[in-house]
Amino acid sequence: MNRDQLHFGQLSWPGSERQRKRSWERKVTNLLRKARLPISVQRTFDHRLDMVSLDQVNNLYLLLTSVLVSKVPGAVVELGCHTGSTTTVLGQILQCQPKPPALHVYDLFEGAWSPEESVLDRFKANHAAVGIPLPYIHQGDVLKTIPTDLPSAIAFAHIDLGVGGEHERHEVLVTHALESMYPRLAPHGVLVLMDYHVPGLTVDGNDSNPSVRKACDAYFINKREKVITLYGGPCSHGFVRKQ
Repeated sequence: MNRDQLHFGQLSWPGSERQRKRSWERKVTNLLRKARLPISVQRTFDHRLDMVSLDQVNNLYLLLTSVLVSKVPGAVVELGCHTGSTTTVLGQILQCQPKPPALHVYDLFEGAWSPEESVLDRFKANHAAVGIPLPYIHQGDVLKTIPTDLPSAIAFAHIDLGVGGEHERHEVLVTHALESMYPRLAPHGVLVLMDYHVPGLTVDGNDSNPSVRKACDAYFINKREKVITLYGGPCSHGFVRKQ
């Protein structure tokens, strides 16, 4: 597979079919728009099932592609991947490269996804479903696995370390991730932050993990780079490009 064979509409990930409008939904929505009725036929985003919004996938696609086209040196890293909703997106984009950079993922992978399947089993099954190889898997608490197990150079990183309502622990994890990863991020490399939310700037997104912004704003306060908010639909998103 080469880069010319993949465009955004071809990407698949767990829950993607739930979020994409089918032809009849598009037709009905267009008719309602022509009638100037403020109604749209679309599926409701389910944070528990969908994990990542269509808008966030688009952000990942554009930002990772920009890094690859610019030939920024280094590996691709994801902290917090659960069953691989975003990992499979990153993996599909990378597989279009003649010599794709290594993809490393870090997660506890603890617990069961179903009575018959563990979270890690589901992660592997989701990769098999879209026909891409597994990344390098680093299982364990990121407070212990990084920076020890991090690649020496990073071109692109995605941080999604949400731990439910445990905001204090979440802030500790995000701060540790930034301190460990940012010094290894190559010039013009990109760091994407799940759940980065700024009231008044973030449109529509849910402020589910306020500790993300708290940790990021404290870390970047004396740096040239600042976090830029992204439109994430029902979710919140931000990114930094290293100077």
